[in-house]
Amino acid sequence: MAENKISNKKGFHYGWVIVFVGFLSMWFITCIFSSAAGMMVNPVTEEMGISRSAFTMASTACSIAGMIMSTSIGRIFKKYSVKKTMLAGSALYAACYAAYGIAPNIYVFYVIGFISGFAMIMSSMVAISTLLARWFDEKRGLAVALASTGSGVGGVVMNPLIGNLVTSMGWRKTYFVLGAMIAVVMIPAVLFLIKETPQEMGLEPYGKKETKDGAVAEESGYTAAEARLTPMYWLWIPAVLIVSATCNTIMQHTVAYATDMGFDYSVAAGIASVLTAGLAIWKLVMGQLYDSIGSRKAATLSLSVYTLVLVLYAISSKEMAIIYYIGTALFGMGGSFATIAYSVVVQDVFGKKDFATIYGSINVFASVGGAIGSPIVAAVFDTLGTYKPAWIALAVIMFANVILVNMMFKAKDKYEKENA
Repeated sequence: MAENKISNKKGFHYGWVIVFVGFLSMWFITCIFSSAAGMMVNPVTEEMGISRSAFTMASTACSIAGMIMSTSIGRIFKKYSVKKTMLAGSALYAACYAAYGIAPNIYVFYVIGFISGFAMIMSSMVAISTLLARWFDEKRGLAVALASTGSGVGGVVMNPLIGNLVTSMGWRKTYFVLGAMIAVVMIPAVLFLIKETPQEMGLEPYGKKETKDGAVAEESGYTAAEARLTPMYWLWIPAVLIVSATCNTIMQHTVAYATDMGFDYSVAAGIASVLTAGLAIWKLVMGQLYDSIGSRKAATLSLSVYTLVLVLYAISSKEMAIIYYIGTALFGMGGSFATIAYSVVVQDVFGKKDFATIYGSINVFASVGGAIGSPIVAAVFDTLGTYKPAWIALAVIMFANVILVNMMFKAKDKYEKENA
């Protein structure tokens, strides 16, 4: 019975333990993906004698697999549970990173990257967002922000760590170490700490609303089929695709871009750490803003700053390093959109009723963006010998995205008014 369940916010709520596991997932699943992809560009391409665009195709293969997996992840969660799916995904992801260390050529990299894409969707942000939607009615922005800071905090540690490991033992052994780290941290965390729902522990979600008669309010929202009939769904898709393409590109090419401007590899690794540290800090700030000023204003602010960051990247140089540093420091304010907005906006617009399925279906297009962005930018570099035209083009596209997201929120208001 609802009245026997704890729904107040006094004392410690177990939802914050779920947030902690999310933090670990973002560190040891998502962060390791982006950090390794960026830090391994130079050593792998030099040893294998391949282009940067060829190397980034492994990340594209990962994103394609993620796109495929996202179409069915909601059904998988319902059939097997989020916990079992995360457990299997974490073990598979660890095995993939160990396998990178023995890959004889780039084509094996592509196969491993493809398999790892399934594992990522099973064990990272889609799974965590699904759990947090169940565990939090209030402070959702903060909960998602705290969980997602794992990728930023992890980056501060992982970028220099990977750089030092590559220098001391080579990139192949470094991949083995990363695989071991994933297994040692993620498997016990998921196995012992994840609880599917608050009800499993006799709790209610943090901040659960009650009706006037004291009964717990029913979950509301759209089914996946209903969501696809709304204009909001189809306006949100390109917005997600654009941000994912841009975010993955910057994360994967920061070190390479810095070295091309003349910075030493160790300095470039430090810049990448500043970028990820800033991302962690800005996620906390933006999470609070999503809770306090609402999704529309917070999303608009985030994307506007993202546009500025791309402009700063386009005009930066080693002689004007301060411009590059400012852009790097501000990146997290825009990059936070790729984690916080994806989860919070979907729940705000479509509700909790079929969150996992709707989130998963939209995440398909996030995977598409992740798959196409980095290789296109790498191809621009391979062709022109510079990243600057790519940054300019992305700045223009991101500005258009600010307009697109506001159109989506206006469509939401109009649609709900017409169907009230």
